[in-house]
Parts: sequence; C-alpha cells; structure tokens
Amino acid sequence: MPNSFIPRDVVHQWSEEIGENALEHQSTLQRVLKDQRRLTRFLEENHENLDPMSAGVGLYLFGVVARMFGLAGGRLKSATWAQIRDAEKRVGAQIAELLPVDEGFPARVREKSTRAQPHILDEALMALFERTEVSEEEANLNKEQAFKIFCLMWVATEVLDENWRPGKSFEGKDSYEYVHIESKSKKD
Repeated sequence: MPNSFIPRDVVHQWSEEIGENALEHQSTLQRVLKDQRRLTRFLEENHENLDPMSAGVGLYLFGVVARMFGLAGGRLKSATWAQIRDAEKRVGAQIAELLPVDEGFPARVREKSTRAQPHILDEALMALFERTEVSEEEANLNKEQAFKIFCLMWVATEVLDENWRPGKSFEGKDSYEYVHIESKSKKD
C-alpha cells in the first residue's frame, strides 16, 4: 500500500526553510546523501547527461527531497538497485504523454501522471519550471536541463517513498489535489 502524501503546505514550508537556512541543514543533507548511496550513485551516473551547474542543482535538490522524508519522521531504508531501475521504468513509461517540455508541461505532469509523494514533486516542478525570480546560477538552467533534473527527482522520490515508513504520528493526505503556492520573491 502506498504511503499517505506529505501535505503540500508542509512540503513548501520545509523547502523554504532548507533553502533559507542551508548551512543549518548541510550536515544532515550530507548524511542523507551518504545513507542513500545507491541513489546518489544513480544521480552521478546521470550527471554525464547534464552540464556541471545542472548536475550540482540536481544533487542539491535530491538532498532536499530526501531531507523532507527525514523531516516527516519515521524510518527511511537505503534503496536497492532493483528499486531504482524499477522506478526508472515506471517514470519512463509516463514521459511520452507528458512531452513536450513547454509552458504546459507542469500541468500535464500534475494531471496525467501517477507519482509517489506528488506534493514533493509539485515543489520540484515549481522550483525548476515555474519560479518567476531566480538567482544568476538558476537563470542558466534551460528547459532541457530542468526536465532531466525533474526526471531524476521523480525517480528518486519514487524510490524514497517505497523505502519510507512514516511514524505513527504522521498525518498525511490519502488523495492528491493540486495546491498552487506562489514562490517567494526576493522582495519579500
């Protein structure tokens, strides 16, 4: 049985907190990357398909995604290669109906895909495709690179959710409904 979904407002709050206080989360992010070594290696295998800046963004986003499972509480086991390859196939089977990577791509993902922890992936869609204000480094991330990173995050989220057992006090959502959240502008 799939896990209940971490609520959208909680996912967004954690994402903002991690982004704003990266140094406070750095040691935990590094530990998560080490604990999920197979997933980290999977990302490294796919770095050859990304430019160096995009590869760094992808690794950082993976750390954020994995950290959210930790913040939700419970137990997170290490991924197996079989789980990673199975998740690749599941995600890959859905990609063709979601293309092209244009302005409508995020909406098609939300409407047509079957995703573990869709609110985490909604946050990734927002970060990669829908933010209006971006840093200089993020401005160099084109749609093709953003798409590749998103696919990697999708696979990682599928695997992490499969290995996550929420704590007894976890109160998730059993159904998905898209919740629009405006990204913070730098003026806030």
